[in-house]
Amino acid sequence: MNPIEQFLRKVSYKFPKGYPDVSDPKDWLMLEGMLGEIGINLYEGKKEDREEAKAILKKELNLTDKNFKDSGLQFFILVPGKDRLKVVDQIENIQTTSEKKFKYNPTPSTFSSIGHFMFGQSKFGIKPLEKQGGKSAGLGNEGEFVNGITPLLQDGPKNVIVTDGNYNIVYKNVTKVEETGRKTSDYSKSDVNFFDGNEDLGGLSLKQDNAVFWESADVRYKDVTNNLLDAIINGKLKDKLSFKPFIDNRGNEDPNIIRLYNKTGEQGVSGVIVTDLPDQDVFQMIFGNDKVPVAVRTFRPSDFKVEGNNIIVTVSKIYKTVKDVEDDRAEPILHIRHDKTRRASRGLRALVQTEKSLYKNSKLVGTKISVPYNEFN
Repeated sequence: MNPIEQFLRKVSYKFPKGYPDVSDPKDWLMLEGMLGEIGINLYEGKKEDREEAKAILKKELNLTDKNFKDSGLQFFILVPGKDRLKVVDQIENIQTTSEKKFKYNPTPSTFSSIGHFMFGQSKFGIKPLEKQGGKSAGLGNEGEFVNGITPLLQDGPKNVIVTDGNYNIVYKNVTKVEETGRKTSDYSKSDVNFFDGNEDLGGLSLKQDNAVFWESADVRYKDVTNNLLDAIINGKLKDKLSFKPFIDNRGNEDPNIIRLYNKTGEQGVSGVIVTDLPDQDVFQMIFGNDKVPVAVRTFRPSDFKVEGNNIIVTVSKIYKTVKDVEDDRAEPILHIRHDKTRRASRGLRALVQTEKSLYKNSKLVGTKISVPYNEFN
């Protein structure tokens, strides 16, 4: 028996559950302090286990440093998306010479949609290689915009004119432009901001051509998702929806996650479209609390040109009003769909999509079901 195991047996009675629950922050802090008093550093153990696990995985799976991505003391293996479950099986079959083994937990979470491994105290997951990098989450388009303008400002300030041929948005005497898309507090929508020295001249929201999503709405519509769950589980929407437990990739039933079905339970439902959202929500999802205009374009170098003291940025469309968005069939619509990593909401995730991505010829695409906002709120 190792020293930590001996120690835990002696102090377990001090914890509320009779053992230290490492998923409980209070228990974890209490355990960390107790071990620190006898000279055991949990974080050092995690680091050692992480490095040992990576060394074994490199050897057994023929991986290199490029296949690993650290996240604090946790890490991820990066492999082609189609090979993820195959790699899970390969890791489970690795035989180690030490007491530590690779232990797989198939439960999906926000850490990894196919579960995770533990090796000693080290936790790691398996991510799709093709989804990593700077162009994830749409931020690549913002970078293209900034990279298109910045070199044109090197010889001095210029006016930046964003135009779709009908509307012009003008930012005067611009000295620099900065990405702000990662700053989404208070429902701001600005992806780039323009500056004259230190003076903020205003922002602009950017959408790629044929963009499908307005926002991930787990926070904004947390109560709406929970109300929908209650209505489904309590039978309030039994004339439209029923549910069954989720079956994981090992064939086990997960009682904490549900899958949606039609009222008879015979056909799966891919998602619930919530119609008739409040007008103030629609405006905020498009223009944000910072009330910035929206430029639609997947940017390329030819979109940026200098004419005299002006930088002309050509875009596909500009949205200045809600009507502009409606005319383009891009109005925000709430789509609550399956996502097995969202365990707090029983496997449902709230997304806001464009109307044209959800409807074709005025009919819902796929097996989705439409429910009015006021029917369960």
